[in-house]
Amino acid sequence: MRVQHKQFQVFFKEELKCSVPVNRVTHIVLFGCSNLPHGAVSLCLQHKIPVLYLSSKGRYFGQLQTTGQAQVGYLIYQVQRSFDQEFIVWQAGGVAFGTAKLPVLAKLHNSRVLLMRLNRRRKTEVATKAISDLAELIKLAALAESVEVLMGYEGQGASVYFPAFASLLKGEFEFEKRTRRPPTDPVNSLLSLGYTLLSQNLHSMVEVSGLHTHFGNLHVPRDNHAALVSDLIEEFRALVVDSLVAYLINSKIFTPGDFTPPDERGGVYLHPDALKRFLKHWEERLLTEIAHPHAGYKVNHRRCFELHVWEYIRCLTGEQEVYRPMRWVE
Repeated sequence: MRVQHKQFQVFFKEELKCSVPVNRVTHIVLFGCSNLPHGAVSLCLQHKIPVLYLSSKGRYFGQLQTTGQAQVGYLIYQVQRSFDQEFIVWQAGGVAFGTAKLPVLAKLHNSRVLLMRLNRRRKTEVATKAISDLAELIKLAALAESVEVLMGYEGQGASVYFPAFASLLKGEFEFEKRTRRPPTDPVNSLLSLGYTLLSQNLHSMVEVSGLHTHFGNLHVPRDNHAALVSDLIEEFRALVVDSLVAYLINSKIFTPGDFTPPDERGGVYLHPDALKRFLKHWEERLLTEIAHPHAGYKVNHRRCFELHVWEYIRCLTGEQEVYRPMRWVE
């Protein structure tokens, strides 16, 4: 990569492949043994463009960023709100409100809608039962009076959802349960990579907006954990990542030969050429437009992430009474 006239220029074997104006770059993701020349690093720092470093297997290492992006005014609100039970669970005086509760309800709802859509094409008993069970869990989670109880329902939802999701996948890949660190099969490998990329997209947007990544409402603030980012990705998991993985598997875009054999820890990962293919489909998914329920017009997924970061800020500062997560239409 080179820089000329405030444009990032990408070369391969000394041949210019693309040139992108700096004001159109939201972040840069580097996989494996990659780096940027000094001019590109300087431009990223000047324009507050995060540079994310991932291993060739998709494991997140860290990022290059400018210091002091978090706004003190927002940080004060975040610290105060992280201990405010009414804001977290009972906001606006109703049991179905709260900046922790509503994203969990949206996650359960979106997971259920994805199962419903996939089940129309390839009906299974496991998925049909899971759709019914998730509907009941949504009702129970809406009545939860603490984050601990809420997280219990979220965990139950995951234990119901993933076996049903597995039953709706076609082809040669076996997927029994969600495994992480490491992912032990191709489907888990694709899910983990997708969740990592989703997390880093939101991480960048949270920082650029002036929020501190470590103070959220659902996940407990602790060292080396971006709790707010973990909060915000919940509603987008099924909507963006799981639906993409189901499409890639059911369309037979990937074969078993695209993945490495299990390593010494049992981890399974994409080969480099297959990783490039996944990233192509990932970018296409982020640019796909959907009808946004609150904006009233179509936006692409990347813009949707940004809208919900600002939705959270308005709720945090009291400008807006209730956080409205992204919910798929059934």
